[in-house]
Amino acid sequence: MLSASQISFGRTDKTWSRRAMLGGLVLPFLAGAPPARAEPSLRILVIGDSQAQGLAAGLQKVLRGMPAVRVLDRTRIGTGLIARGPSDWPNNARALAASEQPGVAVVMFGANDRPPVRTHGKVVPALCSAFEQRYGARVREVVTALHGAGAPVLWVGHPNVRDPEYTEDMLMLNDIYKRNVLADGGIWVPVWDAFVGPDGGFSAHGPGPGGETTRLRANDGIHMTNAGYEVIARRLLPYIEQQRGQAIG
Repeated sequence: MLSASQISFGRTDKTWSRRAMLGGLVLPFLAGAPPARAEPSLRILVIGDSQAQGLAAGLQKVLRGMPAVRVLDRTRIGTGLIARGPSDWPNNARALAASEQPGVAVVMFGANDRPPVRTHGKVVPALCSAFEQRYGARVREVVTALHGAGAPVLWVGHPNVRDPEYTEDMLMLNDIYKRNVLADGGIWVPVWDAFVGPDGGFSAHGPGPGGETTRLRANDGIHMTNAGYEVIARRLLPYIEQQRGQAIG
């Protein structure tokens, strides 16, 4: 009769043999198996001024549950499209499009681009015409530069502001943005209606991300609160979802 130790050894030996045999079959199969396919990543490039920086933060928040989506904040506070130099956005946009290879480009300007179209407080038509041509050309340069990377361009309009004259300037800029962005194949995303009160004027409060009434504007009457930037970010979700589906599909 076999001892208990002999029986135990015999079972262990058989188990080892079976495992060795299975290992011989499984390991070659695994060795030849292709690596698991990583889910593609959608890179969202955000450029612009301080308003765009707030929007980038809003996008990062609302897209937090999408690990395959990455928001690239390449904004610069205090910049605009009027001045050349270190903030030469047409050239910056071209360089960023080449280096970042975004799947979507989001653009927002205006806070620092007050149109120089007034003399003694009155709008001069000739100054308006000259500015529209110069500024519109700059808008098209940015859109063309970003399209060079094959990315759709979402150009976000500027909201109204507390100061009436400043609001007139933003209306003028939005008109220039819309005409030139659409003419160059970009996507125009207006947000004006999200920040007006019942009378159609400036309102610091309005429907928040969840539909609840909350403060949407900062104390300066120009920028948004975190909730306000999230409201704008959610306006972009349908376009981003479309591009994300194409990337994954």
